[in-house]
Amino acid sequence: MAPRKRHWFWNTIIVFTIVVCLAAFILHSKTWTRQEEGGFTLITGFYYSEIRYDDIGKISLVPRIPEMERESGFSAWAIEKGVFRDTIEGLEGIRVYVDNLKNPKIKLQQKDSSLIFFNFKDSLETVTFYENLLTEFSAE
Repeated sequence: MAPRKRHWFWNTIIVFTIVVCLAAFILHSKTWTRQEEGGFTLITGFYYSEIRYDDIGKISLVPRIPEMERESGFSAWAIEKGVFRDTIEGLEGIRVYVDNLKNPKIKLQQKDSSLIFFNFKDSLETVTFYENLLTEFSAE
């Protein structure tokens, strides 16, 4: 009995699905920043935040993020991306763009009390970005 061949359509669907999943993982695996006049943008996969320097209320460097529940987003290994909810303090809509949970994170609280936690894979890049933010924030 001859082996049964799979139809070309299903092979195409399987390959397409694998490519889409890999693309989604690659888009979420790194946090990109784009400097603009008067602010910057954080981009990672489907999530982005436009931050104006004059909208920043408080900036700090924290060793870890609080325990939160993910509302939507992506988590793999030491990567956390998406929108989270702090169940202890009752805060919702916390944006998290963390490339490495072991490295320090920048905690950015905006004047409208929304929170953003982010860092980069390289801790030195995170600290340098934090120092640049402090310079811009104090200049405002």
